[in-house]
Amino acid sequence: MRYRREMLGITQEEAARRMYISVSLYRKLENGERTLSGDRLEDWCAAIDAPVWMLEKMVSLAMPKISTLARGAWPPRLRQEDLDHLNVLPFPAFFHRFPEYEVLAANPAALGALPWLAPAPLDAERPVNVIEQMMTVPEAPEVLVNWDTIVHRLLFSLRVLGPGVVASERMAEIIETCSANPEFERMWSTPVSEDLYNDSAILVRNPQNGELLSLTMRVYNAYHPQGCSYQLFMLTPRLPGTPTVDPFVLNATGK
Repeated sequence: MRYRREMLGITQEEAARRMYISVSLYRKLENGERTLSGDRLEDWCAAIDAPVWMLEKMVSLAMPKISTLARGAWPPRLRQEDLDHLNVLPFPAFFHRFPEYEVLAANPAALGALPWLAPAPLDAERPVNVIEQMMTVPEAPEVLVNWDTIVHRLLFSLRVLGPGVVASERMAEIIETCSANPEFERMWSTPVSEDLYNDSAILVRNPQNGELLSLTMRVYNAYHPQGCSYQLFMLTPRLPGTPTVDPFVLNATGK
């Protein structure tokens, strides 16, 4: 929340004024020294114009019994029915741990299209990480035409949503691995616009014939059955001309 406030250039005094609370209380909230009620959390998000994805993290940290990010575990404890569901999907699909994007499982379509994102063996010390692979595997920028946008978004998510959710040791490992890429510092230190964050287009180049394939990325949290602590990430064919920005958002803003 502090990162969001500073990114928008809002002072603590202004944020406190918007929430109708004292500056002293606001500072305690931002430092994690006061518990949050649902109403106060909602007021805080409104005061700094926080998007829904940031509100989800705040709820998961302040009220973990009500909501939690899909954190999963390693080695993963995956239900057989979930694996069956994943494997029958006809398009590339993965189970991820979020927000660090660890690969927990992949279906045959995913292994065929993106073999460098295959999950690690269950007896491995740690899982394969999407961000690390994107930053270190030479095939990634060759296959993914909009690689820069995709990786920038992943790193931004990790930077904003990771603290307090991802183990500090794991955060450090991912950062250290990715820092070998000369583009890391730029991507890590610069914000991502809302339009870019919500851009769902993935452009893939066939390495054999150079053909360009447009895909739509979707990430799902399971609401039924409950108890699924990992996210389903799926890529599906995208029709030509499909806009990459939500037209309903554009209509709402009048742009």
